[in-house]
Amino acid sequence: MPAGAQPASRQSLEQQLDRLNQEADQLVEDYLEQKAALDSIRKDIAGLRDRTSKAEKDYRGLQAAVSAQWTAAYVRGTGTDIASLLGAGDPTVALQRMQSLELLAQRNEDMAVSLQAARRSYDDSRSTLVGAEKRQAAEVARLAAKTAKVKDAVRRTEALLARMNSAQRARVVGSGSGGGSTPAAPLPNLPPASGGAAKAVAYAKAQIGKPYAYGAAGPGSFDCSGLTMMAWAQAGVSLPHSSRDQYSVTRRVSRSELRPGDLVFYYTPISHVSIYVGSGMRVTATHTGSTVKLQSLGTSIVGYGRPM
Repeated sequence: MPAGAQPASRQSLEQQLDRLNQEADQLVEDYLEQKAALDSIRKDIAGLRDRTSKAEKDYRGLQAAVSAQWTAAYVRGTGTDIASLLGAGDPTVALQRMQSLELLAQRNEDMAVSLQAARRSYDDSRSTLVGAEKRQAAEVARLAAKTAKVKDAVRRTEALLARMNSAQRARVVGSGSGGGSTPAAPLPNLPPASGGAAKAVAYAKAQIGKPYAYGAAGPGSFDCSGLTMMAWAQAGVSLPHSSRDQYSVTRRVSRSELRPGDLVFYYTPISHVSIYVGSGMRVTATHTGSTVKLQSLGTSIVGYGRPM
């Protein structure tokens, strides 16, 4: 854009960028949910493959044992068993042989039942695995579609930034999701955090200046939930890579209860998250073309959460 552009035009471009950033936040969140679903299915498939392999091994082993038993019975012939029984001159011996034959018959029957059960287990495991693989293929397709939409939003954001002059870009690149304006310089008098939150806050502050990239969780770049996830990982707390899911797994607190380390969630549906660092400030991974920044809490807040 020419340097002499009218204020209304600059304002229009900045409003367009703000809307595009919010749209991109929603698309990235959808992408992360789809990716999480695919990752979950892949883990399930790994377990299913192990169970299916074991069920097949059990079935093949029983099948071989039953086959060997039947072959032995065929070679020996049923007449042999009957002749052995009738040829026993001692009634006690005859009774013992009869009991042995009954035990053998029972064993054969038990093996046949076990073989049938093993076959059903193998068939069920195989069927479940095939179903999971079909779901995986569908999720891969859906994730590809979400990825394409996010990349399109990134391209549109970059194109819009390219239309702005350097002063405009400096101003709007500094504004992050949630309505914050000019980024604040790091403040030396931010209140200290305590316990695990101190590690989370220290990590988040150390990432200030690193670029935003959707789906990223460090070490060179971050998206919003990737930053908060990795920050709390330093304190041994596992958070999902999704602002909506992080909202679900954290304890609700009010604004008056906020303390450093708490998470701040934005928009409906939720599509952005920052980490509170005290004095009304947050560290946040902002948007395409910008970086991790220290900013005021801003607007469009829908809730606060405390990792547990």
